[in-house]
Amino acid sequence: MKKTLFVIFILFIPMLADAQRWKQYRRQVIGGVGVTNFLGDLGGANDIGRDGLVDLEFVSTRPSLLVGYRYQLNRFIFLRANLTWGILHGHDKNTLETFRHERNLHFRTGYGELNAMAEFYFLQNSRNNLYRLRGVRGRSGLKVDLYVFAGVGFMMFNPKTKYQGQWVALQPIGTEGQGLPNGPEKYKRHTFTIPYGIGVGKSIDRYWAVNVEFTMRMTFTDYIDDVSGNYYGRQRIYDESINSGMSKAEATRRAYLSDPNLTFINAGGKDLTVSDLGKDNVYNEQRGVDENFISIRGDKTDNDAFMTGLVTISRKIVKRRRSRPKF
Repeated sequence: MKKTLFVIFILFIPMLADAQRWKQYRRQVIGGVGVTNFLGDLGGANDIGRDGLVDLEFVSTRPSLLVGYRYQLNRFIFLRANLTWGILHGHDKNTLETFRHERNLHFRTGYGELNAMAEFYFLQNSRNNLYRLRGVRGRSGLKVDLYVFAGVGFMMFNPKTKYQGQWVALQPIGTEGQGLPNGPEKYKRHTFTIPYGIGVGKSIDRYWAVNVEFTMRMTFTDYIDDVSGNYYGRQRIYDESINSGMSKAEATRRAYLSDPNLTFINAGGKDLTVSDLGKDNVYNEQRGVDENFISIRGDKTDNDAFMTGLVTISRKIVKRRRSRPKF
């Protein structure tokens, strides 16, 4: 009996050593390129704004880049840190839904996000033979890895809009009356995020792998697109801006960017001028004053979100065994 156990133990040692060989390949560097798409108040599908992918607008797709580091804890769980850059964009002209189309707002912002995530591999089928594990065979078929991931991140953004041929930062302007009497406080241009998604990977060889990942991101702000609450009122913004010492040109720009609605533009001209403000314009006088008039600018009950689709390439950092000095 003892001899049998000893033989089994001797045979088991090489298998155990092979099974732990993945630890030499547990560190990886990652680079990726792909696309991103915004899900918020501006733009969207040809219907009333709804949550999730049903409000996706493909023409607002923009580029995204990623660099990262991955560390393997065990056979199934990886930890990962990523730095992601991208552009988010939305324009009401791209939707046929009446309210949003006539609202005529648009924005773009670059963003940077740093996040930390955990990955769980529920199917590992592309790497089994890459480490030359004895007695382990990969399954037939596509031989890919499938995994899910989730984590927490922090992002910075700065929404801008185009005015007279130039991109103008919107947060300092206060398009919903931020910083004006009885207006809301100015929003912060940073927020925490919760990224989560699914990925599929394919090992090329012992060191290189290609992955395709789809990531959704929840945020804790509704101002990535500078739109959340109610209109402050064009005339009201103009008057308060003049009272605060702002020039007529700056006050006009501020009033126009707060509400470039097509109904007003089509009735009063292609652009807003000082002479348009407060003179025989029912739309302008009622906005933000008459409770029976539509004063909703955005949906403040639903925070912004966005998604990315990336193709990544990873390279394993091999931990070399230190050779003992020879005497």
